[in-house]
Amino acid sequence: MGAKELANYTYEEYLQIDASTSENERYELIFGHIYMMSGASAAHQDIVGDIFYILKNLQNETKCLPRVAPFDLKIECHGTTNVVQPDIMLFCHDKDLPCAVFEVLSPSTAYKDKTVKKDLYEACGVLNYFIVDPEAKTIDKFLLENGSYNYVGCFGLPDDMMIECIDKKVEVAKLFDEEKQDEDDNE
Repeated sequence: MGAKELANYTYEEYLQIDASTSENERYELIFGHIYMMSGASAAHQDIVGDIFYILKNLQNETKCLPRVAPFDLKIECHGTTNVVQPDIMLFCHDKDLPCAVFEVLSPSTAYKDKTVKKDLYEACGVLNYFIVDPEAKTIDKFLLENGSYNYVGCFGLPDDMMIECIDKKVEVAKLFDEEKQDEDDNE
């Protein structure tokens, strides 16, 4: 089942809804639509933790600050205020807009992560967008060039993957807390 969606809301209305609900309920406001979020699975959170751990270990070298959900990211973009909770954000040069976002797919958020959230991050100028598939153990990478996302490719356990905003390559296997595999091991 996908995320439940309510349409045509302002940021002020979002704040009223957020203030009137319990702390266990989480919402996102994207281009005037409110999306109710469900809790994450243990496997989802393990991958989020693994990616955060790698980015946190690079913090002293890169001077970039990683953050994890739940963390409200308020993005002003094209005249609208949006509030999202990306799984992992990486802040380098701007304290308000991350230079990289990682979204770990789950059954309830996969469609939203691949469509409306990708569109939001692209429109607002997030340099790197990574869609992490925990089942396939792959990462789809998008890079912002001339205001639009270009699909760079799909990276798996045998691959190293560049994160442009920190100018570092990371082993994809480590992001999944696994050993690097040769491509022949996947056959």
